Amino acid sequence: MRRRGLSRREFLGGVVVLGGGGLVLGGCSSPVAPPESGPGGGGGRGGGPRAGLPDIEGAEVVLDPARFPKAFREAPELAKLVAEGKLPPVDQRVGSDPLVLKPVHGVGRYGGQIRRGFIGQSDFQNAVRFCSGPDSLLYWDYRFEKLVPNIARGFELSEDGRVLTLQLRKGMKWSDGQPLTADDIVFWFTSVASSREVGTGSSSMKIGGQDVKVERVDEFTVRYVSPAPNPLLPQRMAGSSDIAGMAGNAHLGGGGFMPKHYLSQFHPEYTSMDAANKLAADAGFKGWAAYFRNQASWHRNPALPVVTPWVLTRPISNPPWEFGPNPYSIWVDHEGNQLPYISKITMGNIENTEVLGLRAAAGDYDVQDRGLGVTNLPVLLENEKKSAYTIHRAPSTELDCGLRLNLAYEQDKELGELIRTVEFRRALSLGIDRGQVNEAFFLGTCTPSATMVAEGSIYDPGPEWHTKWATYDVAQANTLLDGLGLTAKDAEGYRLRKDGAGRIRLDFQAFSNFADFVGVGEMVKRQWQQIGIDLNVASVEGSLLTQRANSNQLMLSCQQVGSDDPFLRPEAFLPTVTTGFPGMIGIPYAQWFASGGAQGKEPPESLRLKEAMALYDKGQMEPDEAERIRIGKEIYKLHADQVWSIGLVGFGLSANGVYLTSNKLRNVPARVVNSQTMKSLNNTYPMTYYYE
Repeated sequence: MRRRGLSRREFLGGVVVLGGGGLVLGGCSSPVAPPESGPGGGGGRGGGPRAGLPDIEGAEVVLDPARFPKAFREAPELAKLVAEGKLPPVDQRVGSDPLVLKPVHGVGRYGGQIRRGFIGQSDFQNAVRFCSGPDSLLYWDYRFEKLVPNIARGFELSEDGRVLTLQLRKGMKWSDGQPLTADDIVFWFTSVASSREVGTGSSSMKIGGQDVKVERVDEFTVRYVSPAPNPLLPQRMAGSSDIAGMAGNAHLGGGGFMPKHYLSQFHPEYTSMDAANKLAADAGFKGWAAYFRNQASWHRNPALPVVTPWVLTRPISNPPWEFGPNPYSIWVDHEGNQLPYISKITMGNIENTEVLGLRAAAGDYDVQDRGLGVTNLPVLLENEKKSAYTIHRAPSTELDCGLRLNLAYEQDKELGELIRTVEFRRALSLGIDRGQVNEAFFLGTCTPSATMVAEGSIYDPGPEWHTKWATYDVAQANTLLDGLGLTAKDAEGYRLRKDGAGRIRLDFQAFSNFADFVGVGEMVKRQWQQIGIDLNVASVEGSLLTQRANSNQLMLSCQQVGSDDPFLRPEAFLPTVTTGFPGMIGIPYAQWFASGGAQGKEPPESLRLKEAMALYDKGQMEPDEAERIRIGKEIYKLHADQVWSIGLVGFGLSANGVYLTSNKLRNVPARVVNSQTMKSLNNTYPMTYYYE
C-alpha cells in the first residue's frame, strides 16, 4: 500500500495499512468486533477486540514464588557504585519480596536512554503515565481484567467487603535506602489525607458518606476498615484514583502512602508550626502546607524518596525533565535482572502539539504518546520508514469527545432551566451530525455514540443505547423544541427566549489539547443553526476554564465524557467531584451529594440525578460482581436517556491512542488497553524496554 504523499482523502477513503501491519478504517466509525474470550480478546472493561489491530499483549506479573529468581543482577553503573562502597549489594536493595515481571518478548540488556517530549509544566501526567511504574499499591493485569499485586505484595478482602488487609513487601526500600513500612501508609492517612490544610481529603477513603479507617497491624501489614461494604477499595488503589500512587497524587495530598521519614520534617505535627512555616518561608513558599505539597511532588522535587523504577534527577520546572534508575527498584525480570534496563529518560519541553508532532516525525523521540493525535497520523506514517520508528494504535476505552453540560448552571435563569429540561437536552443531541465531527476532527477513526461504554465492555447495556438520542435527526429535534413552546423565531431563524431578551444563545467555552475541541464547538454551532439554537464559542485557557467550572460560571464545554467504569471513574459521568473541570456536570449538586445535603444545592427531582447517585452508591457497596455490573448498566441507560452529557464520538485514537516507538526498542507490546484507569502507557511496562 502506498504511503508517500498520502492525502487526507486517501486516508479517509478506505483501508490504510499502518506501521506494524495494523489497520485504520475510514468512514464514519471504526467497527468494533463482537467480544471474544481468550488471549488478545481485549474484553472486560476495555471492550471487545478491534478489527485489523494486533491482539492486546503485555508483561506478566509472576505471582508464584516457585518461579522467582534465586539471584539478582543489576545495571553496570549500579554495580560500579556497589564496588565503590556507595551502594549495598543488589539483593539487599531489592529485598526478599521482589516484583517479578516476565517481559512480553524476552530478557533485555542494560544501557541507553529514552527521549520524549512534554508540553509545559501542566503536562506532568506525561511522565506519570509512562515512567512511574505505576507506583500504586495494586494494579491491573495487562488485559484490564483482574487485580495483581504491585507495590504491595498481596491483599485480602473479607467476605462482607468491609475489611481489606494489605501486605507490604519485606525488605522493600524507598529510593534513599530507608525501609518502606506500614508507618508510611498510616502517616499518609492520619497526617496528610486527614489534613484539610494539605489537601481536600480523600474521596476514595469514604464509603456511604463515612470514613474508612486505617489500622497498623504490624510492620508490613495494614488493615482498612470500612463502615459499610467496600468491595471496590482494592480496585481504587489499582486505578487512577487519589489513592493510586504518589507520582500522580502526592502533590495534591493523595497517593495512599508517603515517606514518613522524609516528609515529616515539613509537617507541624512532627516539628512545630513555627518551624514548619519557617522552612516554607526560607524556601519561598507561603505557609507550610504549600511547601509540603511541593516537597511531596514526584515531578518537582528530586530529593523526594520514591518507589518508582526511575527517580527524578532534573525537575519539570528546569527542562530538560530527566529521570535516572532507582537503585532500590523492586522490579526485576524473571531471571533476576533488576529493572529498568534503560537507565535514563530525557524529556524536552516543546512549545505546542504542532511542534511536537513535527519533532516526532523527524525521529527526535524514542517513545512518544502524549501530544500526538489522529491529525498527526498522515505525517507520522509518511516518515515512519525514514525516521525508523513504528506507529502503534491503541483505541481508547472511553469517549474521545463530548459536550459537558453544567446542569446546575444558574447565571442565566431561563437558559439554566432549559438545560435542566430533558427534552431540550435531547433536541441538542439530535441536532449534532456526529459523523461529520468524526470525519473533520478525528479522521473517521472514532465511533459516533451517546455517552456510553465501548461495545463488548462488561458494562455495555446493549447496542440500542449507543445511539439513544444520539442520531442526527433535525426533524425530531425541532419537534421537541416546538413542544417546549420555543416556536417564535427571529429573522435569521433562531428561536427566541420566552422572557423577550432575544434569541436563545448558549455559551460554549473550551480549550484544545489532544483534539481541537474549540473547532468541534464551531462545527456544532453551524449544525445547531438547523434547529434554531445559537451558540457562542470561545477558546479559554485550561486553568481559567477550571476556575470558571469551580465558580459555576461555565455553561457548556467540550472534552472527554463518560467512563469505562461507572464506579472507578465516575467524575466525568456523574456529579461526584466537588472541584475542578471534571465536575462540570454540576459542582453544586456534587457538593450536595458529598456533604449529605449540608452544602451545595439539591438537584431537582426532574433531573433524576438522585436516582443515578442512589444506584452509584448501591453499586459501590455491592459485593456481588454480577449484580454490580447490572447496576452499572442501569446507570449508563439512565445517562443515555437523560442526556446529562452529550456524547459525540469515542473509542478512537485521539486520547493517547497514537504512539510511536523507535525500531531499536524491544519488549514494546503490539497493542495495550488504552485506559485512564490503567494509566496507559504504564501498562506497556517501560522498565522492561531495552535496545537491541
